[in-house]
Amino acid sequence: MIKNGEFCIYNDNEYELNEDSDGNLIIITTNRAIIDETFVDKYNSGVYSKVILPNEIGKAYDCQTYGVIKGSRVNVEKENEEYYFVGTADCKVAEALGLQRCDKYYYEGKFPKQDVEIIEKKEKIEL
Repeated sequence: MIKNGEFCIYNDNEYELNEDSDGNLIIITTNRAIIDETFVDKYNSGVYSKVILPNEIGKAYDCQTYGVIKGSRVNVEKENEEYYFVGTADCKVAEALGLQRCDKYYYEGKFPKQDVEIIEKKEKIEL
């Protein structure tokens, strides 16, 4: 799974971490196996959330995922069972990897999963 954004550990499970318009910390998940009756699906969309206090979090971190293909760094946009869909704004990287131009300054393409080294960079954040 490609992860980008802020995450935290709460009750030994990983959740996406967000903040509401009132400044409350909210944990979010689509995994029904790690929720209890205190989580709500406010919009009936399969996304469950819960307001928590900072002292309830085990650790919090910013996670950024990128890929390396033939020594070049690319953004990993999404994935399916066989491929990673990648992109870059660097025209030299795009040319070297055979990526197609999709707008004025961005190039995209897909690569078999075995050809992409996935790097997940986590940086601790303080709440």
